[in-house]
Amino acid sequence: MTRQLNIKYIASQFFYFSMFASMFAFVSVYLLHKGFDNATIGTVLSIMSLSTIGIQTLLANYIDKNKEIRLQDVISFLALGVVVGSIVLYFMPIELAILILIVLLLAIAQCLLTFVNSLAFIYEKFGIHINYGVARGMGSFAYAIMTMVLGQVVKATTPDILPLFYSAFALLLLLSVRSYSLPKTHKVIVEDERVEESIAEQVAVEQSIFSFFLKYSRLVLLMGGVVFLFFAHTIINNFFIQVITPIGGDSGVMGTAVFVAAIVELPAMMNFEQLSRKISIDRLLKISAVFFLAKHALTYLAPNMFVIYLAQFLQIGAYSVVYPALVEYIKLNVDLEDLVKGQSLLTTAIALSSVFASFLGGILLDTVGVSQTLFIGVITTIIGLAIVFVTVENPQKHKIQTEKYNKKMGL
Repeated sequence: MTRQLNIKYIASQFFYFSMFASMFAFVSVYLLHKGFDNATIGTVLSIMSLSTIGIQTLLANYIDKNKEIRLQDVISFLALGVVVGSIVLYFMPIELAILILIVLLLAIAQCLLTFVNSLAFIYEKFGIHINYGVARGMGSFAYAIMTMVLGQVVKATTPDILPLFYSAFALLLLLSVRSYSLPKTHKVIVEDERVEESIAEQVAVEQSIFSFFLKYSRLVLLMGGVVFLFFAHTIINNFFIQVITPIGGDSGVMGTAVFVAAIVELPAMMNFEQLSRKISIDRLLKISAVFFLAKHALTYLAPNMFVIYLAQFLQIGAYSVVYPALVEYIKLNVDLEDLVKGQSLLTTAIALSSVFASFLGGILLDTVGVSQTLFIGVITTIIGLAIVFVTVENPQKHKIQTEKYNKKMGL
């Protein structure tokens, strides 16, 4: 059963990131083709990120309060929304409606990531181990293949066909998730090996956002570092076609460059469990922050596409490590009853970074140009790196601090 569930979860990650690639890697290409400028594209993406935060918060609270709701059903509902919305977008001729649909589709797709990730932890509650690193690695593989293939398809045809790919991959995600056989549950919690008593004996403590922030103050500060760290990352991803055009790039070349970054994620993500046994999670986060800085600096200095490819190769130690490390770090540093809020906090931090990066990135590209925009991105990455180095802590140290907090609060 464990093997079958792992295969199904891998399929879900594969189809999700295929959908993600068709949407996010080519959103600028699609909107530029529709006649929108950089500032408009940036505004659309920032509104999308704000919408993600709102939808994410509402859904997380709804799941926590409604015991009969299964995470599987939430994912299916959201995926169905992408299927229907994408088909409508394909036939939509009205510019304003196109922008509204793009915002909604991208926001829903972004929200899906948290729930697809959290789905793995449900299995562990029932003693079924899911190799998240392998599954996420296959997601990166899907992203790599789809960006390269779609880059050539779009170059040979037209960006107008992209919504059809959104719909197809969302439908495959929906079908893969519906194939699961999961008990009904209202929480996404994991069986934490650090806790000796059974989950049935755990007392779920409902906390306000304020008390959550107070209890996990260092984690909240770390998420602030994530906002800065992902600023340049988001600008480069969202406006990659604009970044590489001055040095001879096009949609086909862009697909290849994104392929390089995505394919080198595979070794780190698929072997993340082994890697985390050799290097502590807090150190992995610091190492990945350094890789982020190197990648963004090299992109800023790149005089040609060869150097861009080198910068993309540095993804091997940047996003490929930081994302699974953050997911695992939250798992180790957040109590069982707070796990949904903890994972949602990560999505919110990345979404906030996307808000600032998308809105300011579009404006900066139109006003100061590509080079100065990338330079500002390097500065924000340095700030993010500094915050990460200051705020990350060893999970064992956090456990002691949390026990003191719970004792003080009478929990």
